[in-house]
Formats: sequence, structure tokens, C-alpha cells
Amino acid sequence: MLKLICLQFLLLTAVSAQPAPRTAPETRGLEELTEYLNLKPDDISFRPDYTEPDSFRLQAIANLMQHPLGMVSYLDSLKNGHIDGQPEILAGYLFKQLAVEHQQGRSSAYQPDGSEMKATYNLYYNDGALNQLMTRAAAYIDVIFPRSRDKALAFLTPAQKSFLITHFKHLLEMRAEDEFLSVEQLDSLEKIDDSNAAQFAEFGYKIDKDPILDAGVACLRELMQGIRSIQEELRSGQTTVDKITEGLGFTPRGADMNSYLGEQEGWKIGGPGNDYYSGDYKFILDFGGDDVYDLSYDPKNPHGVIIIDLGGNDTYRSKTDFTLGSGCLSVGFLLDFGGDDFYDAKSFGLGSGFFGLGVLYDASGDDIYKGDYHVEGAGSFGIGTLIDEAGRDMYNASCYAQGFGFTEGAGVVYDLSGSDSYYAGGKYKDILRYEDHYLSLSQGFGYGLRPYLSGGLGAIIDLKGNDTYYSDIFGQAASYWWSLGMIYDSSGNDNYQSFQYAQGAATHMTLGCLVDDYGNDVYSGKGLMQGCGHDYSCGMILDRHGNDTYTCYDLSQGAGSANGAGVLIDNEGDDRYFSKNPLNTQGYGNPRRDFGSIGLFIDLGGTDQYNGNGKNNYYWRTDSKWGGGMDIELVPPDSTEAGTGK
Repeated sequence: MLKLICLQFLLLTAVSAQPAPRTAPETRGLEELTEYLNLKPDDISFRPDYTEPDSFRLQAIANLMQHPLGMVSYLDSLKNGHIDGQPEILAGYLFKQLAVEHQQGRSSAYQPDGSEMKATYNLYYNDGALNQLMTRAAAYIDVIFPRSRDKALAFLTPAQKSFLITHFKHLLEMRAEDEFLSVEQLDSLEKIDDSNAAQFAEFGYKIDKDPILDAGVACLRELMQGIRSIQEELRSGQTTVDKITEGLGFTPRGADMNSYLGEQEGWKIGGPGNDYYSGDYKFILDFGGDDVYDLSYDPKNPHGVIIIDLGGNDTYRSKTDFTLGSGCLSVGFLLDFGGDDFYDAKSFGLGSGFFGLGVLYDASGDDIYKGDYHVEGAGSFGIGTLIDEAGRDMYNASCYAQGFGFTEGAGVVYDLSGSDSYYAGGKYKDILRYEDHYLSLSQGFGYGLRPYLSGGLGAIIDLKGNDTYYSDIFGQAASYWWSLGMIYDSSGNDNYQSFQYAQGAATHMTLGCLVDDYGNDVYSGKGLMQGCGHDYSCGMILDRHGNDTYTCYDLSQGAGSANGAGVLIDNEGDDRYFSKNPLNTQGYGNPRRDFGSIGLFIDLGGTDQYNGNGKNNYYWRTDSKWGGGMDIELVPPDSTEAGTGK
């Protein structure tokens, strides 16, 4: 008994001797500065009744609006939402994030019975793993996807279903020719868009996107298992590509090829050579070669699309919208497992979910992605993801791209390694404000239509490499109207260039957060950026390590406007801060609407240089309501290997 008591004492002593979890430097910095300004971190909060709620608010965003500083931990969780070689994990994680406020439970995919499954297909190919993969794909394409869509839209009239492809799609269409229209013509177009948004709001709440998304996640999980089985057969030498693809070699006279699995209309199995595919397909499995795809899709005849390419330097081109990993009122996968590939899309592609799930997964290679709008990880009433696991990649788009989330949607670009380039803009002018700047609305951008439709989640997660981000108006962890825009960059010497509303910026009841862990980074632009919240919004930028440079003109670097909150935190490094207008930067909260705004500027280590309000090793208040900053030595010099996180 005495031995047992002693053992318990030793265990309790060992547990109590464990060091308490260290508080993150950014948390300690927030506590320090807010106390200096007679505030508390929890004072950064927005009540949900500032505006009349709609039925499209996402639960995750509603929670974060009440606790905006939780964006950092939320973004860290999103970063951990992907596992190498398993794109279904991220899709499943995003599905969980798309619960709307007050939603009770989530709907599941349509569950077919045995009589509904097409068991009448004859086997044309001899390989068991191939037949199993195609059998599962056929079940989803022929039965589960269409029945899940019927379940999702069950309460809509035929006219309302048609509205989705016609009028609702127009809410996201961009027109370069608009810059040549008169003010009256532009006003007329805006009124049409407002009318369409208001009309959709009257019935859009009846749409249940969950069955389609649940079906897509389940299908992707099964497909990846089947693909791995085929790859293992080839790696182990159990078979060869020639044996897998040889087929029967003969068919009975007059046989209907649509009755053979893998040979039915819209299906194609390609060998190791250089193949060419043109048209509207449901299923392609290509075993290698430098292939060319010219693909099309008719949204009036929605269906599932599964494209699997196991290797080669391939060229993917869009002949219409809604191709190349596009889920339009259904599910679309483009899964490429090797090679330096070129993806050239129109709009609604390259990992686009439009009332559906769209996934573009590229396992390796130096790739180029090019598209117009609603591309490269874009979701509207659905999920769009672009996952690139290796290589130096280039992302080029015009608008609503590179991690874009619209109403009840999530759009994510997840890039694991390589020095990458992100460019968004250059085509659609911001004609109401500027003659020489373009709308981007991309690169971790959440977007809603004020005041009818709350927005969604948009994010870029980039883990390694010296990356370059370029946007113009709205981009780089920014958002508009009840949405959330995010960028997490883990390592590398990164360059963020934008003009306005960027780099942790939020406008009109919304949230934006940019977190960069390691590297000597450059942030540059004009205004409303680098931690800026405007109109009941919170924008935040957090750089944890490295010698960084921040340049702005006005209303930036920890600036709150019209009851917004802006936060800039730099944990360590010898940094430089440049501001042209010290009146509303580096810790500024303007006094509008009685209780004012909050602007917090925090630097926690290093020998820093300032042009503006700040000063090394100094506390300051600005001529504003709740604004100020501090530069203190809270974080010792970083001993880890810069840029690696090791």
C-alpha cells in the first residue's frame, strides 16, 4: 500500500512539474498593447445583429465574427487539413466548414439500392483493379451523383433550377467591355444584378448542397484507393500498362459497346502513348504519355466528370466553361500524378465548385495554371480546391480566383512546395474608382453580395518556397461582406504586392487574415491593407519570423475604420516600416459612429526602422479613438533555421 501511495505521489509530482503551455508571442503582445490602450483583446468583437441576417451565413464565419482574433488558430487548423497524397482529406475538411448558421445536422449523399446500380455492364478489360475502379466510378457517375443532385434541388421549381445556370451565374460573370459603357449603362447592369441577387435570396435557402458534396468526398476517397491499387500493381511488376489496357481484343458481332465497362459513351481508357481527347467526357483514365485534352461541358446537361492521368507532360485546354476539375451541379475531378503540365481554362474551372464539388489534384511537376474567373480553387454553393504537391508553379487568373469563396462556398489553393508565382488581375478594370487599376478579388478572398447574400471562405495555403503574390484591387487575404479571406505561407522569402484592400484586409462585416511564418518577406501597396478593418470588420496580418519590409500609403499597418479593427503583429526580426501618411497608419482607429474603431500595431523583437508613427523600443498612441502601437523586445532572436521552421 505504501508503495502504491508513493507511486501516485511521484506521478502527481511529475505531472505538476510539467511546464505550462507557452502563450503564443502574438497573444502576449495583444494583451500588452490592449492594456496600454485601456482595452482587452475581447473588445475586438462584432455583434451578429448589426445587419439583418440572411439564411446563407456560414457557422464558422458567424463564430469568428464574435471572436475575430481566433482567425489565426482557425487558419492553422486549415493548414493541417491536408495529408499528402490524399486530396479527399481536404475536401472532407472543407465540407465540414460549410455548415450554415443554426444548421441542425448535415445531409448525406443519395444511397442507392442494388436494383439502381448498373450491373449490366460487361467486362471489356481483364485487370481486376481497373474493373473495380471503373465499377465504382460508374456507380457514382450514373446513379449517386445525379440522384444526390436531385436531392439537393428537390424543393426548387424547374424555373428556379434554370435560374442557377442563367441568372445566378451572371452574378459572377465579368465583362471586359464594361469599361466602355456609360455611367447610366453601368447603373442599369448593377440594378439587374441586384434584382437577380434579391430574387435568388427568396428561394436559395431551399438548396441543400450537402448531398452533392458528401457524394463527391466519398467518391474521391474510393477513387484514390483504386488508383493506388493500380499504381502498386505497376510498381511491383504484377502487370504492365500494355496488359491492363489490351482489353478483350474482340467483341461479339453487333455488340453494343455501351454495354462494356470503360467503353460506354463518354468514357475513354488511354495507354502510355501520347493521346488526344476532345469533347465532353464523363471518365478518362490515361496511363502516361504527353497527352492533350480539349474538353467541353454543357451545364444544361450536368453530369459527373472524372479524369485521371498517371504521368506525362500534359496539356489541358478548355473549349467551354466548367471544365478541368469543375463540379457544375455535380462533381468534377482532374487528378494528375506526374509531369510538367499546362492547364489552360476559360471560366469556372481548375478546381471550381459551382453548386458542386470540383477538385484539381497535381501530385508533382512544374506546372502552369491559367484561367479567367472563378478558377484555381473557387467555390460557390460548393467546394473548389486546387492541390499541387510539388514543383515550381505559376498561377495566373483574372478574377474570383486562387482561393475564392462566394456564398455557401469554399475555395482553396493548397501548394506544398516550390517557389511559386500567383498573379490575379489585369483584365477587368475597376472602372468606378480608377482608370489604371484592375479588380482581382482573388488570392484568399471571401466574397458576399451586400446586403442579400453572405459570403464564403477563400484561402491560399503555401508551405514551402520563395513565393510571389501579385494582385491589384481586393486580394491577398481580404474579404467583402460576411466572408473570410485567408493566406497562410509557412516558409520562404515571399513578396506580396498589391494596390488596395489587401494583405489582411476586411470591408463591411467581414474578416481577413494573412499569416506568414518564416522568411524575409516584403509587403507593399497603397492603402486599406496590412491589417485593416473597415465597417464592422477585422483585418489582420501576422508575420512570425524574419527580417521583413512593409510599405504603404494610408489606412494600413494596423488601422481600423468605421467601427472596424485592424491588427499588424510582427513577432521577431529586424524589420522596416514605411508609411507615407502617419495620420491613419501604424496603429490608428478613427472615431466614427460614437464608439470608434481599433487599430493595433505590434512588433515584438529585433532592431526596427520606421517612417511614420513607430519607433524602435517604444510605445505610442495615435490621434484616434482606440489606436496605438508598441515596439518591445518580447521575443528573443530566432535560433531556428530561417525559412524552414525547423
